[in-house]
Amino acid sequence: MDLIKLKNYFINFFILIIFLILSLLIVNFLILNFPSQKFYPRSLANSLPNFLVTFYPDTYKKNNLENYIAIVGDSYSQGNGDGYLNGTYDYSIGHHLHKNDDKNYLIFGRAGFGSISAVSNLVKLKKISNLPIFFKNLNKPESIIFFFYEGNDLEDNFFEYSSLSNTNEDINSFVSRRIKENTSLTTNDKLTSLLPLISIVGDLYGHIHILFNKLLTNDQNENKKSLIIDRIKKFLGFTVLLNTEKKNKEIYINSIKNKDNYNNIQPLHSAAANLTNEEISISLKIFFESIKYIKSWIGTDEILIVYIPSPISCYIWDEPIEYTIKNSETIKILSNKENDLKSEYIREEIENFSKKNNLDFLDIAQHIREENANKILHGPLDWMHFNYDGYKIVSNYIINNT
Repeated sequence: MDLIKLKNYFINFFILIIFLILSLLIVNFLILNFPSQKFYPRSLANSLPNFLVTFYPDTYKKNNLENYIAIVGDSYSQGNGDGYLNGTYDYSIGHHLHKNDDKNYLIFGRAGFGSISAVSNLVKLKKISNLPIFFKNLNKPESIIFFFYEGNDLEDNFFEYSSLSNTNEDINSFVSRRIKENTSLTTNDKLTSLLPLISIVGDLYGHIHILFNKLLTNDQNENKKSLIIDRIKKFLGFTVLLNTEKKNKEIYINSIKNKDNYNNIQPLHSAAANLTNEEISISLKIFFESIKYIKSWIGTDEILIVYIPSPISCYIWDEPIEYTIKNSETIKILSNKENDLKSEYIREEIENFSKKNNLDFLDIAQHIREENANKILHGPLDWMHFNYDGYKIVSNYIINNT
């Protein structure tokens, strides 16, 4: 009798394991084939692997992807901001462009990308799509919209150069080397693209690991309960400030001039106010070499550079204005005039480069200044990015001027 029971236990255990494996494979198959926002919850979108993030926004026709326009850049190209956080359907510029002309727009931009990473991600994901194991076989894009964000693209470029350049390495060689390094496919790239559950489980593990560390260092039961609830909400994609992120808004001093309801705003991105002229020059050259690389790779001049001004450049502020520095807790101050001078210089340099290289350039800075006289185009949740109105205005400007 004991042997029969033991045998039944093993059989039931084996059946359970098979059931779990099949269930995971089915879930993985569904995620892999239906990653778009029509089927996949917004709350878990940040847990998708890099490759599937491109296919999350409904900005393309899944069954007709022979031709598409690649959107390249950082978080602005993705559509980060209040629209995304609030669950708005058409939260990005890509959504509005797709709705306007019904063309395919695939978004390869990611939060925190500098110029090199922006270019690398397009090339890398094109490689992944062409692997024999994959179902989405992408051609090179027919054209590219490259979003340049004044707020931290130059800081990202200079930080990467100062940290990773070799002695006496010229900028052209540095950019080519870094793109080659970034586009090399690793086993992890292939696995997480084919098995997105790995990425989702990894994200869950990260939240659990952080939570346990905080619980061990917190002796108050009420705080522990708050930590657990906040961390669960964070993993599920809700807009919540965790304990380490909570700050007293009363210490913020930024206020939009002549708009009494818009004050106590956090320190914001500026027009590379912390970089010297020489550092800005180096950073711009990295951007230019990145553009040249992708232009050669795509084999066409069909590249539109869209200049996105920093939040400080979008409004006239009461002075002094507080701004942030990349990878630093330091808060510095500047004036409207100081910021505007740098912004004008950067825009002129990119416009001159575009003309010399037969590329289209769209500077939306002045248009944003004119539009925000009627409405605020950032926040109130996320003052680092456009809200729904901001992205809609930028989209309409692109549609009307290209």
